[in-house]
Amino acid sequence: MVNQNLQDGIFSELKRVFGNSNVKREWDVAKNSGDAYTRELYCPRIDYAVGPFNIDAGIHQSDKSINGYYHLYRDFLMGLHLRSGIHGALEPNHNPRCFLAVELENKTSKKHRIGSLINASAMGKIGIIVASDSKVFQSYVKIKRYLEFLEGVGKIQIAPRNVIMLTEADFVEALRDRRQSAAQNR
Repeated sequence: MVNQNLQDGIFSELKRVFGNSNVKREWDVAKNSGDAYTRELYCPRIDYAVGPFNIDAGIHQSDKSINGYYHLYRDFLMGLHLRSGIHGALEPNHNPRCFLAVELENKTSKKHRIGSLINASAMGKIGIIVASDSKVFQSYVKIKRYLEFLEGVGKIQIAPRNVIMLTEADFVEALRDRRQSAAQNR
């Protein structure tokens, strides 16, 4: 589990950057679903989801809204990706459930980390993994490389290419920088 003050701080910063109504905490991906994604399937809870959301049968309008946000925040996301220090292209999910799926990770097992990485990738246009420290961050880097290796040798087809991985400190700093930059440009 991640420290409650940190969770609250990240939640507040996300709302300041993306708007109060666009940020959901502990988002149940099937709640209020009007499409085929129902509770009959595994339904993860995403630590923080940033909308727009794709939860109804109006997939074309939802995709248009999510793509609009992606283009609006693309420079910020590319900055996050560069800040992570992980090389490789960032390839957005073409069938997301939300704009951003953010998972916070602290002392979970490596198996839980694989699940968080896959859920962030599958649910978000862009998934963001926020690691509590450099040790957890390095664990995620190794897991991502493992999934890419498995895909490269034909064992799976799910290596996440739409995920940005950062430490808590880098993520919070980037959100604050974005908020301050936006305030200066008004």
